[in-house]
Amino acid sequence: MEYRAADERRLTDRLPAKPAAVRVYGHDGSCSTLFLDLDSSRGGADAVAREATRLVKWLAECGARVIEDVSPNGGRHIYVPLAQRLDLAAAREIVEALALRFPTIDASPHRSARSGCIRTPGSRHKTGGHQQLVTTLATAVDVLHRRNTPDVVDALRIRLAPQIAAWHAAHTPAPLSPTDPPAVGEPAGGAPRALSAVVTRIAREGIYDATRYGSPSEARAAVMAAAARAGWRLADVVVRLEDGRWPGLAGMYEANRPKADQRRERIAADWRNAQALIARTPRRAGSSYVRRSHTSRLESLAGGLRGAPYGPPADPHLEHQFIRTWTTAVLAYERHRFAPIGTKIRWLLRALAEAGHKSASRYFGFGSRALAVATGSDHSTIAAMLKVLTELGWLDLIQAAHGTAADLYALTIPKDVQAADLRWHSGTIHAKRPAFRELGDIAGLVFEALEHGRARSITALVEAVGCSRSSIAEAVDLLCEHGLVERTTDGLLPHPELLARIAEDLGVTEAIALQLATYARQRRRWRAYLARHDQQAACGISERDMYDSEIDEYWLPPPGDVTWTLAGVLVA
Repeated sequence: MEYRAADERRLTDRLPAKPAAVRVYGHDGSCSTLFLDLDSSRGGADAVAREATRLVKWLAECGARVIEDVSPNGGRHIYVPLAQRLDLAAAREIVEALALRFPTIDASPHRSARSGCIRTPGSRHKTGGHQQLVTTLATAVDVLHRRNTPDVVDALRIRLAPQIAAWHAAHTPAPLSPTDPPAVGEPAGGAPRALSAVVTRIAREGIYDATRYGSPSEARAAVMAAAARAGWRLADVVVRLEDGRWPGLAGMYEANRPKADQRRERIAADWRNAQALIARTPRRAGSSYVRRSHTSRLESLAGGLRGAPYGPPADPHLEHQFIRTWTTAVLAYERHRFAPIGTKIRWLLRALAEAGHKSASRYFGFGSRALAVATGSDHSTIAAMLKVLTELGWLDLIQAAHGTAADLYALTIPKDVQAADLRWHSGTIHAKRPAFRELGDIAGLVFEALEHGRARSITALVEAVGCSRSSIAEAVDLLCEHGLVERTTDGLLPHPELLARIAEDLGVTEAIALQLATYARQRRRWRAYLARHDQQAACGISERDMYDSEIDEYWLPPPGDVTWTLAGVLVA
């Protein structure tokens, strides 16, 4: 069963109403218990029961005291509580070795510091029923209070020495060919960039390719070097180590349980080494490096704004006035006119409004893929919604797409909407901010209403947002769980300063990078087709249009900018 990061909640005394699991590793990348998951899909419930008996006996011979539970489908969990926490590398090698000795063990919960989780006794099961204790409650409580000492862990390692050696041998890196290119990115400088998916996975989950990095320390150094090369500061790394965004990397600094000051010294030393490496790494011949703002790399998606189609450029002041009137009309009518269509179209309208203000024009020629990135939707969904908005009178199709140029639209106000009688809305209307790609459309609308002061209670939010009370209450609970909203005596209080951190914590950065990479491949195929079949359109293709780089596909939000959205992708 998949447990999504967006659904994470704080532990309470109340039993969750649906199947739930707890994280194996803490924010520091270490664990306080070894979780042994005996999977009934590996031989059936009877085989698991027999192996659980052998495993408990074997652990007892090592001096370990354990807790056991069983699930409705016959799977079992063996818990080995520890008096001293283990970092990811140490815990994983023990569990991987046990999995070699006891084949029904699934070692995956211990493989990722970020996503590793397991159901605990009492949790509901997806097939019905609950995870039930096999160990008596009194014994389980005693084991949790008198945990297994480091001597027990040492005994496990000694008895598992052959399996540990075999597991490490299977993951020993192959020797590099002299012709293999070094894994080097661009030099530091310019706006800070997001790290590649490979490096991010090491930092978040502690998972790395052993054929590329020979040890945890090498993987750790790779993350530091990538961060330094991407223009990050040491403080950017440290805050992610301390607030739980990078438990995988944090776990790599927990080996031998160093004191806090020793840990900080090790981090600082790694950072100095990374900077020294970058300083002596020459640029590769034939490569060009261009410094751009945090939005400029994204602008190639849009195909460029073609501006007003008639006469001289419009007065920016008048354009801003019109866009604000258009936005006010959207906010006044969206709850009723767009309710049957869904909430995604409301975010598309907001993206167009923000992009209109940034470009100072009611006219836009944004491709559906650029709008998809800005709204967190699929490009086919965007194309369908643009057609709906045109039919409803909120957009006017001025010129159809041709070659690399997208459809040209204009923002318009339907004839039956009395926009002149409306008072302009207060506050800045933002496109969907990255965190709400995971937290959901309704949560984003709720946050917007709170941020603009249109509501302070659930009852007021129902009217302001135009959704059901149950969905509003669920969205408020979700926002509170993630710290984005606080319940106070004066009502619900939003915390926009946490949006960027929550987005990164939920893995939104990687999702955006993947979407951008997918669309980059599609753009290349389209331009290759045009080059073969439409020479006139192909003449307008530049080298920059063909550029694609995993590392440079996505720029991080500027530090401290709580208003940042992906609408920057729309304005060139």
